[in-house]
Amino acid sequence: MNLSRSTDPFQSEIFSKKSVENKKIAYQLFFDCEFRDCNFSYTDFESTLFEDCRFINCNFSLTKMLRTQFRGVIFNNCKIMGVDFTKCDTLMIDFSMDECKIKNCLFSNLNLKKCNFYKSEVMESDFVNTNLSGSNLSESNFSGSLFHNTNLFKVNLIKSINYNINPLKNNIKEADFSLPEAMTLLNAFQITIQ
Repeated sequence: MNLSRSTDPFQSEIFSKKSVENKKIAYQLFFDCEFRDCNFSYTDFESTLFEDCRFINCNFSLTKMLRTQFRGVIFNNCKIMGVDFTKCDTLMIDFSMDECKIKNCLFSNLNLKKCNFYKSEVMESDFVNTNLSGSNLSESNFSGSLFHNTNLFKVNLIKSINYNINPLKNNIKEADFSLPEAMTLLNAFQITIQ
């Protein structure tokens, strides 16, 4: 099945071990589809809609997402590297990234309210001016990721590690943290605790 040549929407289909590396997929509609072990490296998605879809063990290295929409999408155990999510259709972004390896991705200025990054490695990614309120960010590694003017109201960061969140520059009201990592919230105050 050719993902880039159809004029009809894809409904409740399962795509397994598809490689669409270096291809363009434009103006496609995917509803309730499942993608397993697919390679989307360097793929150029344009004006494509994914609604209630699941990506399992897929590779999104340097994938482009121009005006692409994600509604109720689950990424599970996916590799997502160098993706600029700010190029997506920002009117509606609703996804969950569970047990994913995410690196060098851009999520700045997005409304990701209740979008989850659960049990994931979210490395060197940018969340400047991002609304993550109500999101589950627990059990994740945020090494090198940037949080600035980020809305973290009521987020769950329990058992997450390596985050560098300045409580003076981010909204952390009613957020859940766990020790010992929560002690890093004091770094902004340049104090010593013994």
